[in-house]
This record gives sequence, structure tokens and C-alpha cells, in this order.
Amino acid sequence: MKVILLLFFTAFVLTDADAQLNRKAQLGALLDYVTENGISGCKVKKVKTGTSVALKLRENDLITKIGDSLFESKEQFLRQFLQYTPGTTIRLTVVRGHEVLTLKAKAVARPYETDDNASVIYDQADYKGGQLRVIINKPFKEEKMPAMLFIPGYTCNSIDELSNDHPYKRIIDAFVDAGYVTLRIEKSGLGDSKDTPPCESCDLLDEVENFEVGLKKLKSLNYVDTNKIIIFGHSMGGIIAPAISSKNHVAGVIVYGTAAKSWFEYQIELIRVQNALAGMNPIEVEKSVIERYDLNYRYFVKKEKLEDLAKDSKVDSILRADWGYDGKGMIYDRNAEYWRQIQDYPHLENWRNTTAKVLVQFGESDFQAYSKSNHEQIVNTVNHFSPNNATLMTYPLTDHYFAKSGTMQDAFDKFVQGKIQQLFDEYNPEVGISAVKWSNEILKSN
Repeated sequence: MKVILLLFFTAFVLTDADAQLNRKAQLGALLDYVTENGISGCKVKKVKTGTSVALKLRENDLITKIGDSLFESKEQFLRQFLQYTPGTTIRLTVVRGHEVLTLKAKAVARPYETDDNASVIYDQADYKGGQLRVIINKPFKEEKMPAMLFIPGYTCNSIDELSNDHPYKRIIDAFVDAGYVTLRIEKSGLGDSKDTPPCESCDLLDEVENFEVGLKKLKSLNYVDTNKIIIFGHSMGGIIAPAISSKNHVAGVIVYGTAAKSWFEYQIELIRVQNALAGMNPIEVEKSVIERYDLNYRYFVKKEKLEDLAKDSKVDSILRADWGYDGKGMIYDRNAEYWRQIQDYPHLENWRNTTAKVLVQFGESDFQAYSKSNHEQIVNTVNHFSPNNATLMTYPLTDHYFAKSGTMQDAFDKFVQGKIQQLFDEYNPEVGISAVKWSNEILKSN
């Protein structure tokens, strides 16, 4: 089976920068790229808002063309969609049942977020010759305030327009309601960002630079107390956070559901954990590990090229089924080098070099960042070099998405069954509450 990796949502103010970084169009639909009856395209899973409503798209429509152009992935379709500015006419070719339809409508602009307890400021920051969208929630206060930089998981999803029940939005709200400025910065190529490389093509080093730009922007705000900045990293953000804090002064670092071991070790054990949850018997589980051990070793440790590995038809089949290999240098929807760099990245050295206080959060039902010992390793490393600087907090029955979803098996079943809304609804507020409480305590002594 394909392993599921570390992941992942009332006033507003526009800055002068917004005149330069315009609002992009909003699709407002959930899509999957599929091939059905020999026809490939983006299948509509849900119509929610924006341009998809204006086009009168329906669930199960299969989008095969945008304008006169074909596309080979959901990401490629979305990049083409974002070439349309709000107000311009967009045309889609859609297969609906046995009919082929042409749908037309004007592209609808993305709405701006609002917050009852803060101004939502849309700003920008320079990155690789272009601009990244920055979203700041600023509490209604005049004095200098503590602040939190939020770093999400590995996926190339926008952090704009987060619904109130999105787990990321709940964490952000917890800090805003406690009087913290919060800053989100889009990954390269996402949201309103302009003239920056596509997220999928960026490697890990690019992404570290991306979020360092976010920290620099946060420190430049005249209403932020630069001695009271917290970084919160979720999932892969828990790898990027110490990479930044090891080189930049911050007061605290919080990570949830992350990794510290080599990526090779992480992936091998992940196969064991998730295949067992998927219902394989113990013999089948070990067989699946053995079948993939050599591939993982050759790619992550010996550094063999994907295209060379894929010359073996059996290996090619595993790459495509388990890693989402597209035959063009992409795995897990990211530049393949992104994943190999994680293998060589000095995770523990970054934790050693972090002078900030550290909070490591672990959900006991997390089937992606499954290893409590991995999280304990971070705490032990920090405390070895900076005694009493790190703390571990565990959350019973809580999964990778901060949801109190039951056992690890319960969490796994809900995820693979696509019950994402249920996971959103089961958010465990203790995750955000305890993160804020810890932040307040360490800032008192700062």
C-alpha cells in the first residue's frame, strides 16, 4: 500500500504591498486526478465555492481540458487555472456521465480571511526573484506583542482561506486569542505568490530558505517584540523549525508529530506500522518490509538515481504504487531530491544548536509520526546540550491532525476512508491550549 507520510486551514487590512501582489482566482472545489474509461482528468469530489460554483460544476464531473489545454496532473491543472485573473472568462471541457460539456464563467477572486479578534493583514515578502504571500493576524492592541511563526507539513497546499474548523486555523486562533501576532507565509508558487518556483519543484533547502524569509518578515514588524517569538512546526515543519532556530534567535520552538531519525529508518518502520494497520498479518508485514528495504537503501543511502532504479519493472511498480513516482523525478508529489535531502539533513545537530526553549508534542494515535521514541530523542538531544531546555507533552488518543480520533487504528481507518471532516470536528483543543500556556511560561522568564 502507499504509505502516508508526515503532513497538511472580523476585520481585514490590506497593506500597500497588496497593490503589487494581486489576489488570485479561487477554484473552490476538491479534485482528484484520475483515469476512467481511458479518459484522464481532474474528477470533482466536492463543489464548495468560488469559480467552481460560477461554472456550475457538479460532483463526479471529469475535467479534461482547461481552455484548449490538456494537463497531466492535478497540480498542472491548478497552475493553469491560476493563470486566469479574477474577472476573466474561463472555459472547461467536462465529461458528465455520457455527455461532453463546455462550461464557461468568469473567474472568481479568492476572498480575504477575517478574524473577530485581530486584523488580518495581507502582505508579501521577496523570494527567489518573486514574492510570497504573507498573512498576518494582528490582535487589536497597540503595544509590542509576542508572535508565532507557523510552519505547516510537506504538502503543497495554500495556507490561505483556512476554514474555522481547519486544525491549522485552530492552532493559529489559540495564539491570536492569547494576544500573539501570528504569521503564515505561503510556500513557493502557492496562493497569491508571484514569479516564484512551483512548490512541487522546490527541495528541502529551498523550503528552509522560504520559511527563514517568513521569520525575517515577522521580525521586521514594528508591533512585534522580537525577543518573544515562537516557531510552531507541524509534521515536516518540525524538521524545518530547528533548521531555522539553529541559525536565528527565537524564544521558543514547538513541534508536533515530526521525526528525528534518518529518513531511511523512518520509512522502513513506517511500512511496518501502516501495513499492520491496513490489515496485513505479521508475516505479510515483514515480507513487505523486506521487499522495500533494498529500494529504500539504494535510493536514500546509496544515492542511486530514480530513473536507474525504475529500469527494473518490479521496482518501477513499487515506486509508482508506494511512492507516487511519476516517471519524471517526482515522488510523494514533491521533487524527489526533497526527500533525499531529509536523509542527509543534520536534524539532531540543528536541535543541539538551538538555544531556544523547546516543546515537543506527540499524539499517541499518530500513525504518520508514529514514534514516541523519536520525539523523546529530540528532547534528550536538546537537554543533553542545553539542560532543562526541552519538554515532551503527549496527548492520548490524538492523531497527526491534532484530532482526538481514538486509537491509532481508529485514526488510520478514518483517514483512509476519507473522513477528513470528522477528523476536523474531533480537534483536541488541549494541543493549542497547552502550546499557548507553555509559550506564556517561557516568555515570562525571557
